[in-house]
Amino acid sequence: MSGILGISVTGLNAVAARIANAAENIVNASSTSSLPKNAGDAYTGYAPKDVISLSDSVAGNNLGVHTQSIARTPAYNATYDPNSAQANAQGLVATPNVDLAGEIVSSITAKVDYAANAAVIKIANKTEKALLDIKT
Repeated sequence: MSGILGISVTGLNAVAARIANAAENIVNASSTSSLPKNAGDAYTGYAPKDVISLSDSVAGNNLGVHTQSIARTPAYNATYDPNSAQANAQGLVATPNVDLAGEIVSSITAKVDYAANAAVIKIANKTEKALLDIKT
């Protein structure tokens, strides 16, 4: 049973990483910064990230998942805001490439994933308890 519990716990950890990432992206969605002046210049504003889950497989045995944070490309959008102190001559600022609806959907699917992993843990515990209660 410990294998099942371990796999479910890695799923719970993956969900926590996805929720934390979505929250960070949402909180920073309305931040602004100056647009890079030239095509090769670095963007200095908030760079949103995405979390992906990767299988932990060894010799065909699934041992759960782990997450990896990757930079979202493009990191920013040019937005018209001529009253911003960071606006360029055309009135454009850089805003993070965050789709609020997408982040909310990610949070909702993470909630479902969390419930599924928690249910597996609950059933594994009940099964283990039932096996220990068997009288010979």
